[in-house]
Amino acid sequence: MATLRLSLAELLYRREFLKLELEAKLPEESATRARNDYHARKPPRPCGFTVHSVLGCTFACNYCYLPDMGISFSSASPYGLRGEEITYALLSNSYFLPGRLGSLIAVGSVGEPFVDERGSRKTLEYLAAFSKYLGNAVQFSTKALLSEEHVRALAAMKLPLSPLVTVISLQNHKVLEPHAPSPEERFLTIKRLRQSGLKPILFLRPLIPGVNLDDVEDIIVEAKNSGAVGVVVGGFRATATNLTRLKKLGVNLSEVEARIKKPPQRGEQVPLSMEDLKRKVLNVAREKGLVPFLSACCANNFTAYLRDSLRAPCPGLDFIEGKFCTECPVGCPRQKTEVDPEEVKSVVKRFTGGGELEVTVDDRYIVLSRLMKRKLKPVHKHLLEVGYRRRVLFR
Repeated sequence: MATLRLSLAELLYRREFLKLELEAKLPEESATRARNDYHARKPPRPCGFTVHSVLGCTFACNYCYLPDMGISFSSASPYGLRGEEITYALLSNSYFLPGRLGSLIAVGSVGEPFVDERGSRKTLEYLAAFSKYLGNAVQFSTKALLSEEHVRALAAMKLPLSPLVTVISLQNHKVLEPHAPSPEERFLTIKRLRQSGLKPILFLRPLIPGVNLDDVEDIIVEAKNSGAVGVVVGGFRATATNLTRLKKLGVNLSEVEARIKKPPQRGEQVPLSMEDLKRKVLNVAREKGLVPFLSACCANNFTAYLRDSLRAPCPGLDFIEGKFCTECPVGCPRQKTEVDPEEVKSVVKRFTGGGELEVTVDDRYIVLSRLMKRKLKPVHKHLLEVGYRRRVLFR
């Protein structure tokens, strides 16, 4: 098996090339709007970029924390940028790297990307632009019943595409998710995606102690039977408003409250400590034949591997610390990658303005002198870690 060669210099060159290509196509007004957009300046999540094709969600699930972020439950609007504009915004973001070995992208963090026909068109427009220009591994999460037409459009994308389909309850879904499509409809979405050639992943999030854990095994079995290839297991973020909402509906939150060290204040999101429950669910998933994940980013990387057989270590570097790595078939901890130490030194000098520099590169780390910590900006550290799939240390 050939060793995978990694080059941040090539990714940076590709970013500038694509940016100039789009600048030549976009009217100045469009380019300015994209450069000034939120997506052009926000730092990524730990291992990828969230893209908002839709703002808001009328599914109004009672455990959701979007209202605490000022996001509407009563309406959902397609994002204002066009497909080429959102692509240019990403390329203008100093943290972003294009391509299969670049940054991961996730669509749907502050809204349901397929909430209605207008939102669906915008989401497909964005994915088509990413397919045309970028080629990054892209994930979307949905609770919608996707039509056969939409699924055909998704399958036609020339992208490593990772569909996450959320199902968290069979018995209590009418209380927890009163306006969302039924679990049966979402299993149908999984089936349609798989039949189209895509590799859907069950999104089992949030796990809510004492509320939906009794359904977990049945959900996993039905998702597997419908065509899911894996499952992402995620916890619950408690807020003052979602706890109040659930209590008013008669949901027993005693087990949730037992895991909260301090009641959330207004606007505060408090993740529950529930590693023990997540590990139990991971074991159930393995027993039933689904590849389990603790990170949606790892699932995105896995689905990309299923598409092109490229065993690229996850850019989130979970495999180094091991906290979230579930040792999926990509085998990140065992993969050897080739990095040119002279290129690393050249890139670091470019970032820091030159000068004397000592760089040590091994299979998992890029080690710089402690003096470099003041010179190397967070964006540069991020680019080094994603581009070379190694953690940057200062000694």
